[in-house]
Amino acid sequence: MSDQVLSALEQFFLRWQRDGEGRRGLPLCDWEADWRSPCELDEPREGRVAWRPFLREQAADFTAMANALELTLHPSAIALFGHWFSRPLSCSFKGLRIELILPWNDADLDLLKENLIGHLLMLRKLKRSPSLFIATTRNEMTLVSLDNESGQVWLEWLDTGRRLTLAPSLPAFLARLETLPQ
Repeated sequence: MSDQVLSALEQFFLRWQRDGEGRRGLPLCDWEADWRSPCELDEPREGRVAWRPFLREQAADFTAMANALELTLHPSAIALFGHWFSRPLSCSFKGLRIELILPWNDADLDLLKENLIGHLLMLRKLKRSPSLFIATTRNEMTLVSLDNESGQVWLEWLDTGRRLTLAPSLPAFLARLETLPQ
């Protein structure tokens, strides 16, 4: 499953780059001297820097997080978060505007892990099955999540616990993502 996630993610990145760079050139983001990333392509100009998603040389390790939670993390989530650095990517899934979450650098990955732990502990306290958020929506109480048990991708309402299946797997979800203008 991990190879399928990585292949689907790489294909999405290629579509995202082709569509975005074809319309506007390389994407730019605010440059922060103390928040560098291997995604950065050039030196900053006027406080902005060009960037692209960057494949890590070595996959991130989620063992400590899984051990702390006494939970086996779904391999799809590890593949999604552990192999690439990127800014959040604006896209849509069947008309739903989302931002796919990826870490910008190692420090951002640590923050992402902390947020995932908090999310999983909240779900445990509410006696809900574990999920790992993978994208945000315009509504802060609604997330796109990966079911940690089945690997299905859900639209998850945090306030009510309601969950709607969007895709049977993360590769299927990534294959259906459409790029949006940045």
